[in-house]
Amino acid sequence: MYLKKLLIKNFRIFDETGIELVFNKGVNAIIGENNSGKSSVIDAIRLVYSTVTYRKDIFFSKSDFHVGEDGAVADYAQFDVYLEDVPRRMTEIWNPQSESGMGGDFHIKFEKYISPSGVEKVRSVYWGFGTEGNLLSSDTFEATDVVFLGALRDSESEMKPSRNSKLAQLLRNLVPGEDVRAELVQILNDANNNLLEKEQLKKTRNTINQNLARIEQEFLNQQIDIGLVEPRFDSIASSLRAWVKPKWILINKADPVYEKAYTYFQSHMDLKKIQEDAKGIYFEISILDSETELDKELADRISEVANKSFELYQNGLGYNNLLFMSAVLGDMAIEKGGVYQNLLLVEEPEAHLHPQLQELVHNFLSDANKNDGNIQIIYTSHSPTLASKIDIENINLLYEYGHKKYCLPFSQTNLTEENKKYLQRYLDVTKSQMFFARGILFVEGISEAILLPAMAKALDRSFEKYAVELVNVDSVAFTPFVNLLSSDKVKTCFSKVSIITDDDRCAKKNEKDYIDKNYDYDDISSEVVTNLQNGQPSDRCNDLTTLCSGAGINIFTAIKTLEYALCCSEDNVYHMIEALKTCYTDLGPKLETKVGLLSQLSEKAACVWLFIRARDKCKGAVAQYISQVISDQHELRKKGEQIEKEFIIPDYLKNAIYSVTEQ
Repeated sequence: MYLKKLLIKNFRIFDETGIELVFNKGVNAIIGENNSGKSSVIDAIRLVYSTVTYRKDIFFSKSDFHVGEDGAVADYAQFDVYLEDVPRRMTEIWNPQSESGMGGDFHIKFEKYISPSGVEKVRSVYWGFGTEGNLLSSDTFEATDVVFLGALRDSESEMKPSRNSKLAQLLRNLVPGEDVRAELVQILNDANNNLLEKEQLKKTRNTINQNLARIEQEFLNQQIDIGLVEPRFDSIASSLRAWVKPKWILINKADPVYEKAYTYFQSHMDLKKIQEDAKGIYFEISILDSETELDKELADRISEVANKSFELYQNGLGYNNLLFMSAVLGDMAIEKGGVYQNLLLVEEPEAHLHPQLQELVHNFLSDANKNDGNIQIIYTSHSPTLASKIDIENINLLYEYGHKKYCLPFSQTNLTEENKKYLQRYLDVTKSQMFFARGILFVEGISEAILLPAMAKALDRSFEKYAVELVNVDSVAFTPFVNLLSSDKVKTCFSKVSIITDDDRCAKKNEKDYIDKNYDYDDISSEVVTNLQNGQPSDRCNDLTTLCSGAGINIFTAIKTLEYALCCSEDNVYHMIEALKTCYTDLGPKLETKVGLLSQLSEKAACVWLFIRARDKCKGAVAQYISQVISDQHELRKKGEQIEKEFIIPDYLKNAIYSVTEQ
């Protein structure tokens, strides 16, 4: 059984309209900027399961009712819960009319009321499938295992010995049988008896009895015996503690067994479990389990060093988080009779972890679900790393629009199956940052990605200031991104989305305005110039324009290409040639001479474009050069200094920047 859908109304920052989240089996993410409501969603899920069970780990208070912008406080809060793969025995919520025929739903309402004493209080009402009044019994959800790991979790404390520690819990679940528990207790009991026979403990007993005899004289006839606390299985579980053992240990050059270690290394240099450096020989401790040729003295020394473990407080916070999550998931994966839902809620699993380790955490959580398909994981995150790894259909994006909170489940976008596959391959960390942005600007390639930030700053529309994400799609494959952002819900979420693309006119061989691919700058002619000015945008560009129009996405197109469009003034042509001269010390001056012989700006722009087209590997270098020109001139402008040959930002790029930075 798993949580499929959750509706939240009048709870904290969510108003009466509410939000709807959609979840799937496996690993689900709730993402969004700060104060978008991620923690509130997690607390709502916790309240749902705490309210209908005896295990209360969170309570609803009057401060949880939504407060409107006018200060009015809601008089109720409601959670509507929809489940899938519901066992038929849960008759109170069983709903055969669901999409799968195996669904169920229940509902919880918190409402204000006045007690007989006149005090305003809060009560909860919960009911199953159907209308309010179809009351649930409190034991309906007793067979659910819901675990919460908060953002401020203290993993070190959680792993310390105690009755309620995660280690104690894990052992209890791993050893459910009384016979095995009795065996462990007997081992401890035998060890205690052996300990009591030691001379030191006998001396303790005898010392007390001797002193007691002096006090008693002849009037009393008593003696004491001493023993250890009677062992119980719960005591064993509560005593468990975690140490950290190193994966590698060093046999340094001063160690008595170093010569044996070095000899072994020399004869086993192909082994990955043994390495040499300036300090000595490193052994992976797992070598003790796999290598039988180890000299006994060497093996004993490796084992001795390996057993010198260190305390958790000496470990990093990130690794302690991983240890704790390992214990939690290990416990949840244990087959427990009658448990039909395992739900793990994690706030910010990326806490204290560098990006590469975040990827491993995602794989770790995914594998946990694959190994035990009955574990559903829902986590909140600010991490583009995690957002880029999770299945896109398993993401819920929380956002604000017009002073209201909304949720966009990516499973409800207009993505085709092919779109999903494409995005799953190409949504890297950089592109995933768009999910946390206020505006998104898509571009074709590296040249635009280099130039646009400098242009935005020159226009006093810095992308950082306006929380705009520039996304380089590395091609003209805009369609999957448009479909991702084209549902009705997305239009409110990403209201400032624009695309910059080339119109790619004159590119089809069968069109009368075609410009031969083999042309170079020497082939400049009036025909080329005329075709570039009057040619029709490509079918690709027209189709994209139509698609964007339906999606409410702005599109800004360059005449032919970015490089042609950049030559929109005589001064721009000058800077473009200077950039090309730095790339091509031999051909650059020849291009300069050729352009100098041309009289019309349109001819010069076409000539520069032909040169670049024939040598497109220079595009990035040209963009870097022009970007620096724009930045330098911006600084001069701020100082009030005069600028010679000012670089003019083409109108279509200027308008694109304005479109995503509007307040």
